[in-house]
Amino acid sequence: MKNLFCILLISFFVVPSLAQKAKDYSEITTELVQKIESTHTSSTPLRIAVVPFVPSNSEKTSKAFGEYLTESITGKLSENPKKFKVFERQRLDAVFKENELMLSGMMKPNEALKIGQLLPIDALFSGTYTKLKSYIDISGRLIDVSSGEILTSYSGRIKLNKNIKTLFESSQLSTSTNQPNNIQPANITIINQINNGSANPIKKSKEEMCKEKVEAFKPRLEDLSTDDKIKSVVQEAMKTPFDNQCGQLHYYMISALSRYHLYPVDYKKFLANTLDTIAFPTNDDRAYEIVRYWADDKTIDDQEWNSGFVAVKKVGNYTLSSYIGYLIGRVNDDQSILQQRIKLVMDLAKNQRLGLPRPISYNDAYFELIEGLDKNQDLKIYTYENFSPALNVDSKTAHRIFSKLDILYKDETRPKEKTKILNWIISFFQSYSFEKSHEELYDFAFSYKLTTNESTNERIRKEYPSTDLPVLVNQLKSRFTEYAPLSPYNSQKEDRINFCVQNDIPISGVIPTSDEADQILKGQNLDEQLRILKLLEQMKNVSRTIEPSLISTLDRKSLDEKEKLTEIQSLAVTVLGHLKTSNLKAIERMTQMVSSFNYNESDRAKAALIEIGKPSVQPLIKRLQATTEQDDGLRYQIIVILGKIGKDAKPAEATLQGLLQKTTNSDVRYVIEATLQAIK
Repeated sequence: MKNLFCILLISFFVVPSLAQKAKDYSEITTELVQKIESTHTSSTPLRIAVVPFVPSNSEKTSKAFGEYLTESITGKLSENPKKFKVFERQRLDAVFKENELMLSGMMKPNEALKIGQLLPIDALFSGTYTKLKSYIDISGRLIDVSSGEILTSYSGRIKLNKNIKTLFESSQLSTSTNQPNNIQPANITIINQINNGSANPIKKSKEEMCKEKVEAFKPRLEDLSTDDKIKSVVQEAMKTPFDNQCGQLHYYMISALSRYHLYPVDYKKFLANTLDTIAFPTNDDRAYEIVRYWADDKTIDDQEWNSGFVAVKKVGNYTLSSYIGYLIGRVNDDQSILQQRIKLVMDLAKNQRLGLPRPISYNDAYFELIEGLDKNQDLKIYTYENFSPALNVDSKTAHRIFSKLDILYKDETRPKEKTKILNWIISFFQSYSFEKSHEELYDFAFSYKLTTNESTNERIRKEYPSTDLPVLVNQLKSRFTEYAPLSPYNSQKEDRINFCVQNDIPISGVIPTSDEADQILKGQNLDEQLRILKLLEQMKNVSRTIEPSLISTLDRKSLDEKEKLTEIQSLAVTVLGHLKTSNLKAIERMTQMVSSFNYNESDRAKAALIEIGKPSVQPLIKRLQATTEQDDGLRYQIIVILGKIGKDAKPAEATLQGLLQKTTNSDVRYVIEATLQAIK
């Protein structure tokens, strides 16, 4: 208990010393807005409404200060449109009045939920203040109107200087002359006193006057039917500076001119002069709107470029690409001029003079530039050719380089340029090997693979012409060999090995040489033989030295592994077909396999006999002549094989004619007639 008493005693003396320190008005409002900003981390602007602050002792204290404080907070939030969309006060008043709600005070969560049902907002900020002898205490909180959650709260202490005091004195004067206590938004007399020391009464705020000016100007844009009317509205617009207050009318002006493709020279010069005054274009929508409008007529003249280039120097990462797009990438100016402008930008980056608040790196500038030039293939080719060699290439950068090269190659339709880009891709993989290289290379190679959908194949042939694949393979064989086993996935590894087999790319220990394959086929390991034959089946060039070993597998028998051996023999038949074997023993074995109940074995035998062609004809005739009426199914299959062999099957003509006279099977008769036509 004694210790607890000591702690309480210490707290009694310490707590007052920790009390909030009174600060200047502007410092408090800035601090409050920063507190609100810190709660919103999403890239989507927060839709927010600010409810007027009210005095905690409303019967005794002026409400004018609360209105002034509310307007200050609203104004500061509005300065950051990418972060906040501030709900207009006039609309807020109207909705509250219509629904008989009180538009003031420290809102409770349940009240905020109700307001959230009425307004298209995400959050509501409200608060109170208390005037004391030498300072004003303020408190506020931000509430999520969909959940009722209090997102953040704030308390601060404002110094009560002589200007702030006038807000309270003005209210007392109004009360004494029977004026209503509820001061209207933005008490301009008091604001003017605070800002200028003037006591001259002003009936309307600057904001209200600006809104009226904009509304009065907008109807002028409804009639742009003649040059004189366009000139008149331009002259009227230019009387108002394009600032972030009354200058809002220029957004409407630019929108109307863009819609009707009007580009008055005087107005474009006016915009150039405006752009020259914008210190930080990244956070100022005016700069973006100006360059976007300039690019609308597909040309950027020298004055526009000079002003735009000054703005580009101040633009940081993630924004630069948009400016490049409008000032260089989307216009039809002379290519040599555009190339010179690209060089100016990259020279700035090279000398660390591009971007605010800190200069961006050469790498970032390069990729922002490429991104901005996405609509201009020739400029992207120029940029890669001239500025990519100076890139500092690490794993991340290498991935980005290849990604852009892949798009560049895919989009190119001119054969000569496509070949140039393909050579860049080959050179890239020869020069760099990084973490994802194996995926990038094989994914690119697989892009040439056709599908079962013909419309898709038309696109593939255009973007990835088959004639380029052998060039890629021949130049990068060692890379394909190196990267094939790097995949952690067996199915993907198998696809890569199959690709290498099909394109004669060696993989030591995986894809055998002819001598290695021959030794395995002569051995007793059926699993290895099956694996090797699956690879040999896909090879374009199989050595004839293994033909005897392939033929020998056709005579084998097995009690324990008949199914596996049958698959081996079926694969051996396919490989012998690729070799176009003329070995009579092998061909006769294939003619026997045609009648097999194992469809895989039968189909492979038929395909091999057709591929072998002329050497197969006599054994097939012999087999056909040995059939009876009970073998119509087999007859049908043999006749089809002869028909697909074509004119080389002419020796079978007499046998077919004789069979045509004897058979009563309509299907057999039909296929004989079709085959006789194919032979002739």
